[in-house]
Amino acid sequence: MSSDNFSGLMALRRFVELAHHIPGRIRLRFTNKLVAGLSKSKLAALEELCGKDNCLRSYTLNSATGSLLLEYDAKRLPPTLLEQLFGNDDRIAEQALTEILPMITPPESK
Repeated sequence: MSSDNFSGLMALRRFVELAHHIPGRIRLRFTNKLVAGLSKSKLAALEELCGKDNCLRSYTLNSATGSLLLEYDAKRLPPTLLEQLFGNDDRIAEQALTEILPMITPPESK
């Protein structure tokens, strides 16, 4: 992942709060402005990372509630890393993202 994308993900987390999390499913709440800007075309990168053989299984964007539900394999992607990524500590979030990226990057992209 390029440093621009890494920076973009770190900036994006400022507009997200963890609404609910059980291992394998995490619901994130977004500000209204951010949800309005998340179109299917802008979510293409996330779509590419989802699949039955990947850590990320699927996602559902609900613009009415301002949330994104992400289903993932909790055995391959530790739930604590996602909680750290969307927590309040930027330093811990960066460390979590650094650990998560190799887990979710498809083999052909590595």
